[in-house]
Amino acid sequence: MSSAETQALLADRMAGIFTPLEISSEQFRKAYDTSEIGPHIEKDYKGLSYLSWPFAYRYLKEHFPALYVAFEEKTMGEVVFGGPGAYYLRPYLTDGIKRTVALVFPIMDRKHNAIKELDGRAISDNCQRAAVKAIATFTGLGLRLYAGEDIPKEESNGNAQRAKAAPAKAASTAQKPAETQTVSAKYDGKQALVDFCSANPLQYADAKACQMAVKETLENVGLNTGANVKSAGDFGNVITTLVASWTKQKGIKITKTDMSKELDAIRAKCDESPAAAVEAVKGFYTSKK
Repeated sequence: MSSAETQALLADRMAGIFTPLEISSEQFRKAYDTSEIGPHIEKDYKGLSYLSWPFAYRYLKEHFPALYVAFEEKTMGEVVFGGPGAYYLRPYLTDGIKRTVALVFPIMDRKHNAIKELDGRAISDNCQRAAVKAIATFTGLGLRLYAGEDIPKEESNGNAQRAKAAPAKAASTAQKPAETQTVSAKYDGKQALVDFCSANPLQYADAKACQMAVKETLENVGLNTGANVKSAGDFGNVITTLVASWTKQKGIKITKTDMSKELDAIRAKCDESPAAAVEAVKGFYTSKK
């Protein structure tokens, strides 16, 4: 992508020109009312409740596996806006194509005071805090904490009751013949990505170049390594983001609506199997040559 195209894209984003990401009211209410995050709520020095970023990301991936947090950029790679005493970030939620509006998140120290002098640690810490707030705002996960409401306990009580009954259930399971017991296979996201790079369906210079592109994509979607790809949803998120990035880099002209349809089709194949995903991406590449 040329410098002029990059600046035009940034200008569109700042002007609010994008395809809106929609989360249904049912999805939002279910996430808002979840009691799953209860055990992970912590207190800051003022006694205020908060959900730390690793758990916010965990529950985002469990409830909305195709979504991740990104940030508006002042210039390519620069996410900090404003000046001393008024630095801020603009996080938003996206699936790689559609996205929400961006929040304004002031860069603060641990005492909630505005920072006048930036350093790398301050930016990194605040990016994580901003991501948690974006997740809560747009999905409902943990939003109760910002509203000052307690996390529901009904489901926790249900879990406790189920835990009491667990020994009997376990004993019953143990009595079954071995051949009748089934074990859920663990999703091997790392191997799925290795196989994808070996196939190299987007025809990078070689498999290693494909691996580098996948590694960059993993970092962009907040998964960092292939070991963190724990579901077909995670795998689909990486692959569709990679395809979207490749399309932009190649300067391929395609409408947002058509691109969204293409990525939805690829994501569906990712849910089917890694091999099906490779074939889908090959088909996409062939159609855009």
